[in-house]
Amino acid sequence: MLLRFEKLKKVGGIYINPRNYRTSPLAIRGWKNFLSLDERVYGTYARTIYNPGERFLVKGPKDEAKARTLEGLYRGLLQEPLRFCREEYYRYQLQVREFKGLPFANGWPGSGVVLVGEAPGRRGCGKTGICFYRDASGMLLRKVLFSLGVNPDFIYMTNVVKCNPPENRLKGFSEGALRLLGDELQVLRPEDILAIGRTAEKALSELGYDAVYLHHPAWYVRRGLREPNEEMLEEYSAIKGAFGEWRF
Repeated sequence: MLLRFEKLKKVGGIYINPRNYRTSPLAIRGWKNFLSLDERVYGTYARTIYNPGERFLVKGPKDEAKARTLEGLYRGLLQEPLRFCREEYYRYQLQVREFKGLPFANGWPGSGVVLVGEAPGRRGCGKTGICFYRDASGMLLRKVLFSLGVNPDFIYMTNVVKCNPPENRLKGFSEGALRLLGDELQVLRPEDILAIGRTAEKALSELGYDAVYLHHPAWYVRRGLREPNEEMLEEYSAIKGAFGEWRF
């Protein structure tokens, strides 16, 4: 589950994970080339450094300690999924996934910044196991962050609900899901938490966290947005403010 920073390769100013490629990309001159890679040629996980087997980025001993504990939480989810996911969600998740395991989280535990979404998407995290990845809303979020000068792969991302609700129709969250998210945040102890959507905001409030609320990217997608506009860039600049300057 751990991805060590030294295993990454920097190409065109972007970090890639060589393990995610069927064939090496011909040219990456920047993030736009990176996000334009054809997964049919390069692989499903070509546009992120993560995959279902490598979800937590480790850059030092503190990161490793956190990542090992997070790995333990994930193993608990796999062993007793119905403690944390509604049965209808879990059964549906098993139908839509294209990977071994369940969605959980991904990112750099040492970033100090956590994005909390609502639930895996049927065409995104539900299929890949990687939060905010592959579907329209996930890729819009990644474009926004790159446009702001923040690499989305270096922020920790998770969801309140870990299994994909049938047809993406979320009916709230269970006590088990809330408890697991609370355990996750206790491990991370982030400096900044951002709630992506009202469900995330409500869950974080119940856990006692004062999070910054951001419209879910799906809200923008439903209004026809596929590329970052000024409104979304301004709203999501809160993430840039939390993350600070890029130093890698």
